[in-house]
Amino acid sequence: MKNKKNRFWAFVFSFCPGAAHMYMGFMKMGLSFLVAFMISIALVSLTGLDVLAVISVVIYIYAFFHANNIASLNDEKFYALEDEYLLGLDGIERTRFRLDRKSRSIAAAVLILIGISMLWNVGFGMLWEYVGYDNPVLRLIYYTMRDDVPRIVIAIAIIWFGFVLLRGKKLFLEDENMQEPVMRIEQNDQNVSNSENSQEEQNPSGAESK
Repeated sequence: MKNKKNRFWAFVFSFCPGAAHMYMGFMKMGLSFLVAFMISIALVSLTGLDVLAVISVVIYIYAFFHANNIASLNDEKFYALEDEYLLGLDGIERTRFRLDRKSRSIAAAVLILIGISMLWNVGFGMLWEYVGYDNPVLRLIYYTMRDDVPRIVIAIAIIWFGFVLLRGKKLFLEDENMQEPVMRIEQNDQNVSNSENSQEEQNPSGAESK
């Protein structure tokens, strides 16, 4: 439930993305900021690309000022503000939420990869208990699978997604190019029809004699 809180504590909680929103009763906004910030940090850790830390910084700063701006609103604007998820997810009805075939395949692949990763960590941990942690071959295999392989997979996924975007843009341009001649033909037909109607209106006597 939304409720105006102490400005000082709202300021203190705003140093943790989403916490100040939840403190003021905006649970959906707070959860969105918190999840987005945690996911951005996880991406930096998994990919090893430090440049992605910019995303975390942007989310952090935006959440900080967003929370303090809400806390500074007057009572009328504060209680009129709706609590909603980020990215327009608030309009989705949970009872009607269904995954299509493509989304199910992606979700299944992600779950399988997570399960394999968990089994890998458990199995390698048991193997190290018997062989020893100082084995150079096992250390090389373990750190390669833990660090390098996920980065390679993510890099391939990013490249694939880029090709998908390019392909979608190409198809969109082709559709536009196909629609332009049709629109021109329709416009020409409309112009011819209008000219014929205007001629008939200007020469009503000639039309009757015929």
